[in-house]
Amino acid sequence: GQEHTDFDAFYKGAELVRNKLVKILEARGLRPIECVGTPFDENLHDALLQVPRADLAPGTVIDEVETGYMLYDRVIRHAKVTVAAESAS
Repeated sequence: GQEHTDFDAFYKGAELVRNKLVKILEARGLRPIECVGTPFDENLHDALLQVPRADLAPGTVIDEVETGYMLYDRVIRHAKVTVAAESAS
């Protein structure tokens, strides 16, 4: 109905504003920390959980729970991540 259409229009508008803001911030040096598949680095990441994984090296970031950001070369928010641990088998 009408409420669904109104919500979709509002959501699309909010998404456009967010994308514009991200582009402005990126142009001024803000960038997300790329972390999935990289080795855990305490300077960039906060480990929330370790999960035993036989298919990955221990200490590999397997999931990003919350995006971290850098401004130029300085961390302004650490990425919150899940990290692979040694498998019990």
